[in-house]
Amino acid sequence: MITARRLFTVALAAVALFAAGCSSNNKGKIEGKWKVTAPPDKDAKAAEGFKELGERGIYMYMEFKPDGTFYLGFGADNPGALAMLKMGMPGGKLEFPAKYRLKSGNKVEIYDLSADAKQLMSEKGDVMRSDVIIEGDNMTVKDPDGTITKLTRMKDGGAAPAAAEAPKT
Repeated sequence: MITARRLFTVALAAVALFAAGCSSNNKGKIEGKWKVTAPPDKDAKAAEGFKELGERGIYMYMEFKPDGTFYLGFGADNPGALAMLKMGMPGGKLEFPAKYRLKSGNKVEIYDLSADAKQLMSEKGDVMRSDVIIEGDNMTVKDPDGTITKLTRMKDGGAAPAAAEAPKT
């Protein structure tokens, strides 16, 4: 005969297993600003645009705030280049807000994208779901179609870590 105490212990163990299975690998690691170092590998148009921006000293970043706010944005070391980019951006904006939530394992959902962000990202749906793998200061975003984007954590208010910079000659 099963006692109430034994039933409670089994139920508690089941809840603990369920909670452990639903935890995110990215909790406490994703927060911060991440510079895109390699654009989506399956998108030739994005790769060309990324190369062109890089030649002008402009970079793209993703920022994950602790409150669940997400930003896709552009920055530059050259304010003049950034001003030129702003003229060609949807709504003249350089930062596009959305929200994110951590799911189990490596899953991350970005939702509540503005119309401008959807246009910029060629996104048709309301929710973007990706696997996000974080190893130290490196992030790999893998989309459901297998597309991979690489990012590096930015330090000191926007500067990329020294290890991620190209060697100076």
